[in-house]
Amino acid sequence: MKILRKILLFGLLPLFVVAGGFILYFFLTFKKIGNSTLLNKNNYSNSKLKADSIMIDFNGDGVKEVLNVIEKETGFVAMELFDLEGNKIAGLSDVWLLYNTTFFKIVKLNEKSTKEYLQWNMAPGPHQIETVFLTVIGDKIEPIFSIDFEKETMYSPFYNSRGELLVGDIDKDGSIEVIEFVDEYPVNAPRLDDSEVENLIRDQFGDLGVGSEAEGMTEIVKRENYGKGRGKKVIMAIHRFVDEETPYFRRLPPDEYEVIAGKVISAVEGIIKESADMTKPEGWETDSFMRYSDLEQDSKDFNEFVRKFWTHNKPYEFSITDESVE
Repeated sequence: MKILRKILLFGLLPLFVVAGGFILYFFLTFKKIGNSTLLNKNNYSNSKLKADSIMIDFNGDGVKEVLNVIEKETGFVAMELFDLEGNKIAGLSDVWLLYNTTFFKIVKLNEKSTKEYLQWNMAPGPHQIETVFLTVIGDKIEPIFSIDFEKETMYSPFYNSRGELLVGDIDKDGSIEVIEFVDEYPVNAPRLDDSEVENLIRDQFGDLGVGSEAEGMTEIVKRENYGKGRGKKVIMAIHRFVDEETPYFRRLPPDEYEVIAGKVISAVEGIIKESADMTKPEGWETDSFMRYSDLEQDSKDFNEFVRKFWTHNKPYEFSITDESVE
C-alpha cells in the first residue's frame, strides 16, 4: 500500500513558561541521549562533523550518517544530513517548522529492520509534548504521519500531556506502537479558587502584551488545581507503524485500540492492587489509567481546549480525501 504524502505547514509558536520547575522537569524526563547518538569527533575527519552533530543510521546500512541541526533566529531549525565523506544526503524542507530541542531520541520503529528514526520532542507548554518522527525520503528529511483510514485523515504531530509518549511493541507482535496520553480532567474535580493566582496570571500575560490569553491560562490553572484536577492518565490514541517505501503510522480503530488499551489498563490495575499493602518509598506514585472513550464530553472538550491553547491553534489533523491511497 502506498500513501501519497501531502506537504503540510505546521509550526510551533514560542513557549510560555509559567512554572519555575518546567525546564528541569523536561530535562530530566526527556534528555535520554545514548552514547551512540552524539558525535565522538575524534573518530572521523570530516568538515561537516560538529561537536553537537547527531549520528544516526537512517537508511539502516550499518554506517552512521551525520545530522546537523542549525537553529535559526526564528527559533525554528534547519537540518542537514551528510555521509561520512561530507557529501550532503538530505535536508529538512523549510515548510516544516520545528523548534529546537534537546529532548530527542533515536528509535527503531521496526524490530526486523536496522533503520533508525529521529523522535523529535518539542515542549509547547508545561507538561505538554508534541512529537514528530523523522525519516529520510529521497533527498528530504520528513515527518511520518499517522493515517486514520476510517476518518480519512492524516495526523501530525503526536501529542502528550501526561508523562512520556510510549513507543514500543506493546502487544509483542513485532510491530511498534505509539501511545498518546492525556489528562482525565474530571468534571466534578474541585477548582482552584485563588484570586491572587488569577491576578498574577493576568499581570504576567499583560506584561507580555497578550492579555487576551490570560483568561484561557486562568481557566487551565483553575481546572488543574495544582494537579488535583488532572485525574487519571487517559490512553487517548494508539498508532501502529507501517514500514513501507513511504512509512506511516496507522491509527488503530476502536476494536484494535481495545486489545492493547485493555491489556495496559489491566496490567496497571494489577500493579496498583499488588502494591496496596506495600510500604512505598517517598514520592511513590502509580497513575490509574482509563480509556479515552470513557471520558465525559466536557473532559474531551477541555483536553482539546488545552492543546489548542498551548499550540496556538496549530492544526494537527488533515483530510486526505483528495489523496490517492492504493
